[in-house]
Amino acid sequence: MRVVLFLLVLISTHYFSQILSPVTWKTTIEKVSKNEYDIVLTADIKTSWHLYSQHLAEGGPLPTVFTFVPSDNYECEGQPSEEDAKEVYEEVFEMNVKYFENKAVFKQRIKTNTFRPLKIEGEINYMSCDTEKCIPGHTNFEISIK
Repeated sequence: MRVVLFLLVLISTHYFSQILSPVTWKTTIEKVSKNEYDIVLTADIKTSWHLYSQHLAEGGPLPTVFTFVPSDNYECEGQPSEEDAKEVYEEVFEMNVKYFENKAVFKQRIKTNTFRPLKIEGEINYMSCDTEKCIPGHTNFEISIK
């Protein structure tokens, strides 16, 4: 009986965790010039889910927010850019919102102040929804420039 109960808990935990992870993130780097780089943050979004844009009006869903750990070795140039998001009216929020389906690419341009290897760290906070529910998400990232 304990084995059966354990297996049911294990299976339901696995299934539940799959449902709560509709967005996965990948971080890469592109060299732009001698001391400028684009940090590319790519979200893979599961079918039937969407990820909200950084640019949303107040009173709606949580926007995607990128936070970079400050360092004397680099500085962010402006805010992260994003591809064109789909804009739709969502009744639950009673407003137009912008979101991405399947994939979203964001880029943050940085300027380095050193030619030594450096590490860039940060976090991403976001909200993803399907037709039945919305869940907040959070992930940390780290990327090295050599």
